[in-house]
Amino acid sequence: MADTDPTRLADQREHEADKLQRRSDELAGEVQDVSQDWERKRADPSVPGAPPHERPEADEGDEASESPAPEAPPEGAGPFSAETASEGAVGPPADSGSDSDDSDG
Repeated sequence: MADTDPTRLADQREHEADKLQRRSDELAGEVQDVSQDWERKRADPSVPGAPPHERPEADEGDEASESPAPEAPPEGAGPFSAETASEGAVGPPADSGSDSDDSDG
């Protein structure tokens, strides 16, 4: 039968939370160690496959290293009304299956 004592359940959940917090802290330490190791390898030109930082200042928000922001086309740019047919002026789409030879049978 399931344990229904609220105090005991609370203690179990607190114990589980403590275990999860410890494991989370351990993983954070491992991630930091791996990150530091990777940075050391990137700084060592003799390590194959670890490309060095091209420009360290680029990581600090240097605008020259970022992609340009997307821009809207200038007003008035685009096809002119004489270049585009009005809607429906060219007939049905080619894949619509309605041909003039097949009308009602």
